[in-house]
Amino acid sequence: MKPTTPDALVRRYLRRLRDELRDLPRDRRQEVLDQVNEHIAESRLAPDVRSTAQVQAMLDRLGDPATLGADARDRFGVPPSRRGPLETLVLLLSCLGPLLVVVPSIFVPFGLVRPWQVVPVIIVGLLWLSRVWRLRDKLVATALLLSAVGLFPVLRVVGFHDTNLPSLVAILLMLVVPFATAGTYLQIRIRRLTAPAPAGFATG
Repeated sequence: MKPTTPDALVRRYLRRLRDELRDLPRDRRQEVLDQVNEHIAESRLAPDVRSTAQVQAMLDRLGDPATLGADARDRFGVPPSRRGPLETLVLLLSCLGPLLVVVPSIFVPFGLVRPWQVVPVIIVGLLWLSRVWRLRDKLVATALLLSAVGLFPVLRVVGFHDTNLPSLVAILLMLVVPFATAGTYLQIRIRRLTAPAPAGFATG
């Protein structure tokens, strides 16, 4: 893997910030980006902000992009995103995901139905329709949810075809990990994204 450089750290930081500012009008968004970019450029002129570790420390002091985005929305009078029915549905399906996968297998022989493919994909599709969660949130949750899709091909490879109660309980417990982790992560993130803006980097 290509090693991280100071320039790569800055580009990644600004990409995250741009995503956090997407709710702002275009001119306001560019204003904040220009100010932060100028602040970073000035900071990197200092002799003690040259290495990758030093640049990372400088960015940490500047603040998390999510905090800067919330602060900018508060400054320009842009209300924070609000949780709606779509976000509630995504969180609910994430909680019920293991049951939605396993229950159909009780009534239909294992392998004839493929809810392990359908359920995570539906949740991911709804997740990407949301305008509340940010790109990073969607990517993390998508990776977690789609990891459940890989469980059943692995079970078939090792010769697992039983649909007795102990086997289904074992599958249910295995599915709880990706679904519950994704749901918990999205719940934490949406609380942060819809909370009042904290004090952050001064953009004016």
